[in-house]
Amino acid sequence: MATVQTDQVTLTIDGQSVTVPKGTLILDAAKAINIDIPIFCSHPKMAPVAVCRMCLVEVEKMPKLQPACAVYVAEGMVVKTTTEQVAKYQKGVLEFLLINHPLDCPICDKGGECPLQDQTFQYGPGASRFEFQKAHFDKGVPLSDKIVLDRERCILCWRCTRFSEEISGERELALIQRGVHTIIGTFNDEPAQSNYQGNWTEICPVGALTSRQYRFVSRPWDLDRTASVCPGCSMGCNIQLDARSNKIGRFQSRENLAVDDGWLCDTGRYSFPNFQRLTQDRPQIRRDGRLERVTYDEVIAFTADALKASGQLAGWVSPAASNEELFLFQRLFREVLASPNLDHRSAVLEDAEPDDMTLPIADIEHCDQVVVLGGQDVIDAAPVLHLRLFKSQRKGVNVLKVGAADVKKALDAVPAEAQGVGILATEANKKAAVELQGKLQKKVKGSVRRLIVTTGPNGRGAKDLGILPHRGPGYVSLNGKSGKGRVEWPGAGVKALYVHESSPLHGFVPTDAESMWLSALPLVVFHRFKPSPLDEVAHVIIPGHAFTEKDGTVTSMEGRVQRIRKGIDAAWVREDWRVFQEIANHLGADWEYESVEAITGDLVRALPPYRAVNEGARVLWSESR
Repeated sequence: MATVQTDQVTLTIDGQSVTVPKGTLILDAAKAINIDIPIFCSHPKMAPVAVCRMCLVEVEKMPKLQPACAVYVAEGMVVKTTTEQVAKYQKGVLEFLLINHPLDCPICDKGGECPLQDQTFQYGPGASRFEFQKAHFDKGVPLSDKIVLDRERCILCWRCTRFSEEISGERELALIQRGVHTIIGTFNDEPAQSNYQGNWTEICPVGALTSRQYRFVSRPWDLDRTASVCPGCSMGCNIQLDARSNKIGRFQSRENLAVDDGWLCDTGRYSFPNFQRLTQDRPQIRRDGRLERVTYDEVIAFTADALKASGQLAGWVSPAASNEELFLFQRLFREVLASPNLDHRSAVLEDAEPDDMTLPIADIEHCDQVVVLGGQDVIDAAPVLHLRLFKSQRKGVNVLKVGAADVKKALDAVPAEAQGVGILATEANKKAAVELQGKLQKKVKGSVRRLIVTTGPNGRGAKDLGILPHRGPGYVSLNGKSGKGRVEWPGAGVKALYVHESSPLHGFVPTDAESMWLSALPLVVFHRFKPSPLDEVAHVIIPGHAFTEKDGTVTSMEGRVQRIRKGIDAAWVREDWRVFQEIANHLGADWEYESVEAITGDLVRALPPYRAVNEGARVLWSESR
């Protein structure tokens, strides 16, 4: 006899039978069988409030229409979404919403991607009965240096205020006044300080909340949309890169539940102007104290010969470079130039190791104790972590934020009966994180895992691929052939330096001591995206591509390998990987890569755990040990 699963519920919606988990909303049950129920206030990441009444449906045995976004399914329930009564109420709700809504779609930033616009066409009345003066509110109200509010367009769905309360926990936005006079605002009209304001504009179902950077810039149908990864930090948040006429217009979120949960921080979202190319740069060589423009063939031949003749070499590559670039860069130095002096870091840090990423981001909310070692420093290094941690707290996880030196405080605070403990720390605080992990493993019954927030969008990839003076790809020992790290180069007799700088956000910023050393070096090769102060000491300048102008892969701090794709065309600039290949071949190598995909294939063959790139999954080094 078949057993009945009590955690499943079967109901009928518009004549179709559907079985869903107990506790599912009618709205979500309808989605499961591709039945569209219009919404405004409902959002899958927020608790139901049923304030817009757009999703009203008929439920048998219930005398009144019910909000599909707030009523949970029941066994045998019969739901109808397309009856005459439902259609009448949908038209009525839209008519009420449009009573005071300004008809400024032609100039509204939301035009073309506006749910109110779309649903009015699909569900609204065909004509307006409105014949009197509309109520007016303030327009163009600055909420901060990032967001502008048009109060006339607001339909009071509460999404932005609920985000501020339920998702970020900052409570910066609130409903002010009552009735028809209700408005959205901040306390005493003070500028909003949240680092997650861009999410307000994305979840707003109308053009009430708009981004200052994107305001009056484009229409969505004019944008070329490219799926990529945010270049702001090592979190690996997924983005849509929207460009018009080969110029970036905005970064939008692209939901990846395992990483970003659908959100972006403002630091990453509004970083795109840093990646906008302003000039058509050309290769340059310094001759008689002056930089002269040359061809790529000239600069490659000159660079190869100069590096070979220099003797002691060092190479620094940005933690924002792609895995394919990192792979070839370390091959160029170790195999062709026979130099072990490689680095991507700016300071002396604890050794990197695969155990630094045993705690996946999504597992944070499944722990029962999470220690944030370093407190705000960790959040500043990867801001979207705050949203994941706040979500975890709402689900009952005990999140403890302590100073980097407060190992004892954290140890005492975690109970011995804990079943799952997570430790978050920056690279600078890794030593304390390892110490705490070791002590907690002896104390608690369950597992203790750590996640180290690396620097740069591909700092983890740089470590995996051996951009370190003492570790090769896959963290293998160099067996006595270790080189020197960046902080040691000024006193190590280095005669030539090759700097590959992929991102203005994660560039080679010299210390005072390094500045003096650089100015005295016989050879500085600077391979970069846009001009910087380092140009003044460079003997060779090779234009490179920005994060937004290249194809390839990057590895997040949790070891997730994800693809980045070219959203902006800079065809006159030779690909960075191709420059590495041509320098290597000029020195006798026989590399024959024709595409980034070919390099990725070689990379996976050299490091089998990197086959995770094909699934956008995490690199699991334990499987290869």
